[in-house]
Amino acid sequence: MKNFVWLAAALLLLSFVYPNGPTLPVTPAVAPDGPTDSTILKILEKAQAEDKGRIRDVYSALATVLKRDKLKPPARITTTEQWADLQANTLQLAIDTPGEYPGLDEAIETVFKTTVGTDDVLPSNDDTRNKLISACEIISNTASR
Repeated sequence: MKNFVWLAAALLLLSFVYPNGPTLPVTPAVAPDGPTDSTILKILEKAQAEDKGRIRDVYSALATVLKRDKLKPPARITTTEQWADLQANTLQLAIDTPGEYPGLDEAIETVFKTTVGTDDVLPSNDDTRNKLISACEIISNTASR
């Protein structure tokens, strides 16, 4: 019983020292081959590795969500308007310090507009979905550099 009390005391002490748990060092990812965007690359030139990693991971995950949405009918993202809502809501939850890199939001929107070809509402067919996935991959590849 005495050992159990010591263990509980040690865990309590650790919870005060590390209230959110211990943090592990961020290891830089190997830059993948693929297209990048020069504007985003310039904006993120002096960004911290942690911030680049978060952007890379968010857009990599969004590309995965788009791929899975096609594979598991019925599709949940049926228009580019729904895609824009998904992207905006994801960024609100995932990004801790919005506005830290001025112009990044506009550069990301430009990648989507350039890749998709318009900012009008389009149905989410295979062609549109592939363009959205491609734009996500461009942003993810750029943040990996």
